[in-house]
Amino acid sequence: MGIVARQGIKYSIVSYLSFLLGTFSTIVIYPADTEFLGKIRFIQPSAEIIFPFMVFGLSYANIKYHQKFKAKNQQIDFLLFSIKFIFLSFIILSLIFWLLATYYSGISSSDFWKMKQYILPAALFLAITQLFSKYVSNFKRVAITGIFENFFPKLGSLVGFVFCVYIGFSSSASLSIFVFFFAIAMLGMVLYFFKLNKDKRSNRLDILKDKPFRTEVFYFCFFSVLGSLGNQLALRIDNLMISELIDYKQNGIYSILMSIIGFLTIPLAGIFAISGPIIVEKIENHKFEELGIFYKNISKYLFLFGTVLLTCILSGMEYLFLLMKNGKDLLDAKAIIYILGVSTLFDLATGFNSHIITYSKYYRFNIYTMLFLAGLTICTNWIFIKHLNLGIEGVAIATAISLTIYNIVKLWFNYAKFKIHPFTIQYLYILIVGIIAYGIALIIPESTINFINLITKPLTVLITFSLSNLLFKFVPLDKICNKNWKTFLTGVNKK
Repeated sequence: MGIVARQGIKYSIVSYLSFLLGTFSTIVIYPADTEFLGKIRFIQPSAEIIFPFMVFGLSYANIKYHQKFKAKNQQIDFLLFSIKFIFLSFIILSLIFWLLATYYSGISSSDFWKMKQYILPAALFLAITQLFSKYVSNFKRVAITGIFENFFPKLGSLVGFVFCVYIGFSSSASLSIFVFFFAIAMLGMVLYFFKLNKDKRSNRLDILKDKPFRTEVFYFCFFSVLGSLGNQLALRIDNLMISELIDYKQNGIYSILMSIIGFLTIPLAGIFAISGPIIVEKIENHKFEELGIFYKNISKYLFLFGTVLLTCILSGMEYLFLLMKNGKDLLDAKAIIYILGVSTLFDLATGFNSHIITYSKYYRFNIYTMLFLAGLTICTNWIFIKHLNLGIEGVAIATAISLTIYNIVKLWFNYAKFKIHPFTIQYLYILIVGIIAYGIALIIPESTINFINLITKPLTVLITFSLSNLLFKFVPLDKICNKNWKTFLTGVNKK
């Protein structure tokens, strides 16, 4: 089994453990106080919107230009430069934020300003964590980084919530505990880097004295930060706007439902992180046919995985909500699961289309479209919340529209430039089986015990997909057993 498969599987295991922790928290703990949960879910997305400004694309530059820096033995020097830049950016952004709040009452009265003592440090910790996480991916190691990036934030959220709601700590102290876990994750990531790294600094960075190369790196970083910002705005702005325009309680409810949908995306981060260097290698060597094979294989399995899980979720969610404290609030908002579930499934179906553009010479296109769609998300959120009074369902519609349009545009662009796309006839078969499995789950007799229904309905879906695999070979187990995993996924035989 190749390193891509091993690390992808390990990362998925870590992600699933994180999800199990999040699932336990979502079902058992968080419904006790959705308002405080709304505060937690306001801090992290706010920090995630700010930290791209601090990193300024340097985390991605440490991947894209790693081999060029390594050829000059200056890769560690560039990493140190990136760290210094992040701390300087943190100071400058904090000063700018303070000046704006001093002269503009709209900022000083916002929830964002009231939570600044949590948001700004969390953004710094996230920036450093991402930088080292991306650098470590050059070693083709993503499993342990998943602990620091995925598990610790969820653990911090749970611990902070328990201290506030169940132990009786103040809200401010509990939120500080939550942010402290980001600091622990950052420290763990740095220590993991030192364990893996064998390179030494050269105490010079003269490769950046080459003006054409320096200009290339700058523009890549500039457009990367725009892309990261657009991505965060498009996908994270919902929590901010719900808190600012509705209230923290509705943000808490929305966050719980989003956590359930988040189950579909668990493999994404690990697969994308470990696939990054492979995509770069295929593009730089113009191996677009091999890239297309890799693209189709990864996308198909992501779509299959997502379809199975979404069908399980849809067939069992009502029984789950009936078992949860304050589950009626969630049941009343179940439309969000359908809206975001379908758009997330389409996102999975398109695979790593964004990464193909990001690591190519056309990366600017990705940024322009993402910024446009970030603006679209903000505008549609504003319309659906303020003018149509659709509440958090309107937020879900706005997010789904943005995500779907963005993926359609990227699909068109990748096909126009590289003549590759992720779709095969098996997508249709997977979708048909998913619809049939959902229909069977609906018509089987119900028990008077909700917990039994919660088990039997999704189990019916799993059995249906397992039997259909015998016919359609969605997962060709015989080929997997006879091939190296990396060879199987990429479609390229080892010589």
